[in-house]
Amino acid sequence: MIHYGPVNITGADVENGARLGVVVAKRHLKRAHDRNLVKRLAREAFRHARPGLRPLDLVLRLNSRPEGLDRKALRAELDQLFGRMRPPAVVPDAGPSSGKPPVPEPAS
Repeated sequence: MIHYGPVNITGADVENGARLGVVVAKRHLKRAHDRNLVKRLAREAFRHARPGLRPLDLVLRLNSRPEGLDRKALRAELDQLFGRMRPPAVVPDAGPSSGKPPVPEPAS
């Protein structure tokens, strides 16, 4: 289980885009190579998701001991997490609820 904590970025850091911090406690994964694997997978997933993210400071924290260190399962969970952080796609709409004022029709 991985959680994130978004913090809005202001000022000059907005141009740099989203930033990532990763915390993997020793109490959840005893071996350093296991902690490094989780961090490496998180950084790689972030690298692919970063262009679609808003400028935020993200902190990923391993919340509990994983059942197994399956790379594909961890990557899928990370991709899902970063997918939730993407802004919703804006679909152009010319209908009456588009927020544009109605254009009056010419009088005959």
